[in-house]
Amino acid sequence: MKYLLILAALTGFFSFGQINLKTEKSSMIIAGTSSLHDWKMSVEDFDVSGAIVDNQVQNLKVAVVAKSMKSGKSIMDGKAYDAVKADDYPTILFSAEKLSIQGDKVTGKGTLEIGGESRAIDLDAKILKNQGSEMQLTGSVPLKMTDFNISPPTAMFGTLKTGDEITINYDILITK
Repeated sequence: MKYLLILAALTGFFSFGQINLKTEKSSMIIAGTSSLHDWKMSVEDFDVSGAIVDNQVQNLKVAVVAKSMKSGKSIMDGKAYDAVKADDYPTILFSAEKLSIQGDKVTGKGTLEIGGESRAIDLDAKILKNQGSEMQLTGSVPLKMTDFNISPPTAMFGTLKTGDEITINYDILITK
């Protein structure tokens, strides 16, 4: 139910040489459904690193602390941590060697690692702001938990079932 965050966070910047990335005032939210209600988890601790060279983001890494995903409900949080194997794999990681910056878009492929499973995913972020030393990116990444060998969590003896599909929504403000 709440995995992937990582991803999310993706990036870009100008095209003058190499710029190292730092995030501030950024957010990442994982959203999904269940047989009872829709749910959301906020990611409270994630880092983005990489460099912008010409019109590319290079060596992008988005690292999410798995146990920083919070729903406001401790039982749900615990089930999410169990599902992503947070004790054994405390970091959810998205990495991409090269992403393209064209106009108001950052696009490309990367690898998402969750709970010991890795899968290639597409990234398609929109640049909302690109001024001075700041760039603001927004986007979403739809995923299926089962693609990462994660069984959608259940509760109340199986009467409450989480949907397989989740969406990682991100709004990242990157500064030099």
